[in-house]
Amino acid sequence: MGQWIDFQKTVNQRLLREDLDKEQTKVKNMKTKGHSLVRGIAGSGKSLVLRNRVETIIEEFDNILILSYNRFMSGWLKSKLREKNISRKVTCNTFHSWAYRNLNYDYKFDSNDELRTQIIDFAKNSDLKYQAILVDEAQDFYDEWFRALLEILDDDTKSLFFVYDNTQSVYGQSHRRKQDWTWRKLGIDVVGRSQIFDVNYRNSPEILELAWEFILGALSEVNMKVSKKEQAGGRIGDIIQPKKKNSRSSNIKPALWQISDEAMPAKIAQQVKLALSSHKESSIGVLVHPQNWRLKNIISTELSKLNIEHHAPKGSTDRDMNVVDRPFVIVDSWNALKGVEFDAVIIAGLDEANEYPDDLDKDFQEKAGIYTAMTRARDHLVMLYDSKNSIVDIMENALNAPEQLESED
Repeated sequence: MGQWIDFQKTVNQRLLREDLDKEQTKVKNMKTKGHSLVRGIAGSGKSLVLRNRVETIIEEFDNILILSYNRFMSGWLKSKLREKNISRKVTCNTFHSWAYRNLNYDYKFDSNDELRTQIIDFAKNSDLKYQAILVDEAQDFYDEWFRALLEILDDDTKSLFFVYDNTQSVYGQSHRRKQDWTWRKLGIDVVGRSQIFDVNYRNSPEILELAWEFILGALSEVNMKVSKKEQAGGRIGDIIQPKKKNSRSSNIKPALWQISDEAMPAKIAQQVKLALSSHKESSIGVLVHPQNWRLKNIISTELSKLNIEHHAPKGSTDRDMNVVDRPFVIVDSWNALKGVEFDAVIIAGLDEANEYPDDLDKDFQEKAGIYTAMTRARDHLVMLYDSKNSIVDIMENALNAPEQLESED
C-alpha cells in the first residue's frame, strides 16, 4: 500500500476560494424580507453563502438567529462571524442547544411525535422574536421545528433563509423526499425566492464521481428522481445532479483497502503521521460509523502514542468548536462531521455499515451517511474495511464505473 496520503501531490490544487460566484452572489443579495431557500449539492457553498447572507441582512436587522443541526457546523459559523466582526447582533447555535435554553425543548422529544409537536406551543407562548432566522442543514430539521420558528419570526420581516440537500438526509424526514411534498405545507412560501447550486467546488472530480455513483442506487430505491438543475424547476423531491470542477483534479484516485480490525487503528495512526510529514498545514478527518465508538477510541489512543495532536470528541459538548482551519486531525462519526471538510478523509470500518432491504428509509439513511463521509474529502479519500459485505461490493462497483458527471469548466 505504501504511503496512503501525500499532500505534496495535491497542495497546489487546494481549494482556497471564499469569494462567491455569480449564482451565490445573487442569493446573498436576495431581498431581505420574505422566505427564501437554497438547495444545493454537497460542496456547492451553501454554508458559505449563508454566512455571507448574514453580512447582507445585518445592516438592516438587529436581532438575527442562525441555527444548524450539528455542533461542528455551528462552531464554524460562529468563528467566521467573529472573524468578520458581526457576531454582536447574532445568536448562533445548534437547534437543540437553542431550543433547550429558550423553549425547554429536550432532544429526547425528537423521537416522540406528540412531544415534538409541543415545541410549536412553546414558541407561540414565548416572548421570543427574531427579525431574521437562517437555517443550515435544513434537511435534518423536523417539520415541527420549522413551524415553531415561524411563530417567533417577526411578522413584518418574515425573513427566513434556509439551505438544504436531501442527498445528505441522514436523520429521517423521509416524507420530504417525495415528489408531491412542498414547503407550503409548513406555511413557508419560497416561490420566486429559491435557488439551486449544482457546482461542486469542494471535492476533486475523482472523489465526486465515486460518491455520486455510490449514492445513485440508494436514491433510486427510495424513488428520488435525479434531475439536472435545468430540469428540476421547483420540484422539491428532485435530487440535483452535481457538476464537477476538472480544474480541482490532481489525478489522485480514491482508495479502498482491506485491513484487519486489529491492525487498522495502528496503521491509520502511522499513515496520518506520514501524511502530515508531507505537508503539516493540512487537515485530516478519520471517520467511523456513528455506532462504532470503540474503534474511534482505539484510533485516538494510537494517534496519542505517536504524539499526533488530534481531537476525538467524547460527547456532543466536545464538538462545539471550529475544526475547519488547518492544521487539524479529528476522529469522529461521519454523521457528526456533516458540513465539515478536510484535505484528506480516512473512512475506517466501511463494512460496519449495512444494507437494510426491509426498511428502505433506514437503508437510505445508512448510505447517505457514507455519501456524506466521502464528500467531506477535498483531495484524498481512503476507505478501509475488514470483511467484505454488500456495502463494500457497492463501493467496489462504483470505483470501476465509468465517469458520468458534466464538468463546469
